[in-house]
Amino acid sequence: DIQGTIAEFKKALLINSSNVNFRNSLGVCYGIAGNYEQAVEEFCKAIDIDKNEYMTLYNLGLVNMLTGEREKALEFFLKAHDINSDIYEVAFQTGKLYLEMGNSEQATVFLERAAKIEPESVAVYRYLGDCYAVSDRTDDAISAYEKSIKYNPCDAASMSALGSLYDKRSENSEIALMFCRESVELSPENSLFRLRLGRLYYHQKRFKEALMEFKKAKRLGRDTTEYIEKTNSYIDNQDT
Repeated sequence: DIQGTIAEFKKALLINSSNVNFRNSLGVCYGIAGNYEQAVEEFCKAIDIDKNEYMTLYNLGLVNMLTGEREKALEFFLKAHDINSDIYEVAFQTGKLYLEMGNSEQATVFLERAAKIEPESVAVYRYLGDCYAVSDRTDDAISAYEKSIKYNPCDAASMSALGSLYDKRSENSEIALMFCRESVELSPENSLFRLRLGRLYYHQKRFKEALMEFKKAKRLGRDTTEYIEKTNSYIDNQDT
């Protein structure tokens, strides 16, 4: 009952308008309700009361991230981290945002920090795997994706990425195929997972199965024209 909760926090603020927790909690409620403008207003009031309230700074970052203001979001995340560097959510979201902005080096720093704070976190290892993969740290990427799957056996993104890395190394071909197939079963509308499965089939010379996946990936919006043409060429040669 978000609206009911908002009403209660408003009543509480009538009694004590300078309570940071009330302001922050009211902002969170507005954020959950999708009223981001009001959420920002309450978070800013909370910051005016206590500039060192790191969770309010973090929440301001989240709202800005949700509204597409990534530079502002990063600014607030970093301020929160400067005040308290031992908060998992702050380290994780900062690293994730850096990765989305194409800065894998800084992303790695914060995500590794998040992993130290909560070593059994599900999400952090997948994003760490992405960071390592971008930096060609294949061993580290494989290790991170394996940990992600260990803590979340239904992590389709890590399964697909891990299968693709195994395929890239030409090792564990059956396990690679199992992971890529499973990722597609879990997320059948993901064009990247389809493409990776298709490439794996292609490298195993299972061209008809590869072609099917490339075509499905194309229908889902990924440009696989080159893969389709190349695979069709191999199939035609086989038939002749």
